[in-house]
Amino acid sequence: MSDLVFENVGIRYGSGRSAHEVVRGVSFTVPSGRTVGLVGESGSGKSTLARAVVGLHEPYTGRILVGGTDVVGARGSAASVRRTVQMIFQDANSCLNPRMSIGASIEEALAVRGRSARRDRAQRRSEVCALLEMVELDPARAGDLPMQLSGGQRQRVAIARALAAEPRILLADEITSALDVSVQGTVLNLLMRVQQRLDLTVLFISHNLAVVRQLCEDVAVLKDGELVEAGPATEVIDHPQHPYTQELVRAVPRIGTPLFGEGAAI
Repeated sequence: MSDLVFENVGIRYGSGRSAHEVVRGVSFTVPSGRTVGLVGESGSGKSTLARAVVGLHEPYTGRILVGGTDVVGARGSAASVRRTVQMIFQDANSCLNPRMSIGASIEEALAVRGRSARRDRAQRRSEVCALLEMVELDPARAGDLPMQLSGGQRQRVAIARALAAEPRILLADEITSALDVSVQGTVLNLLMRVQQRLDLTVLFISHNLAVVRQLCEDVAVLKDGELVEAGPATEVIDHPQHPYTQELVRAVPRIGTPLFGEGAAI
């Protein structure tokens, strides 16, 4: 079981009188093997919530359960469970060493599960090639540096690097927003194929409701750090109940709808 469960999670930046509460009492579940979209405007707390799962932020209240184990302040076996969660960031350059070949970066990630030490060099290279093929990159490019790849190719490497750790849960944080529109679809289709092939649990963070509707079975909506609506993606997006969700849906550009002036979508 690889459910990801948020129970009454609260997160603050700073301490004392200067503390700023960015997530308040958030509770929802990403069921095992499903893809759940997390949407909301910039600053709503989406990325902060995801970063708390992997230990980059520490909630001051609530629990985050991975497969039934609370990973808040993870130690010992709980820390091992937390390593079954991998995060893919918006900017692939943030997780790729510019001086390290992409093959070496992926091989480095194999050590997260202790797999690198149990394999000789040829076996590790073979596994790196298999991961590059999985994300539809030519294994012959394993020796390339990140700067030799396009933005879309670097994001594929970031996905391969996350998969090297054999995660059960992926956190995809705005993984296409920095890419050209022509590339976004191919990366999203790749993510869908990988999710289905490996039966992964995915929390997909995005501003794009049209993408969320197609990619995700369920959706959760954050506003100012609070969960305002959650449910099946088609139901929430096609029939939003909360005024904020209705506003987000109206902001989605539609063919034949003017961007400005009377009748505009935004």
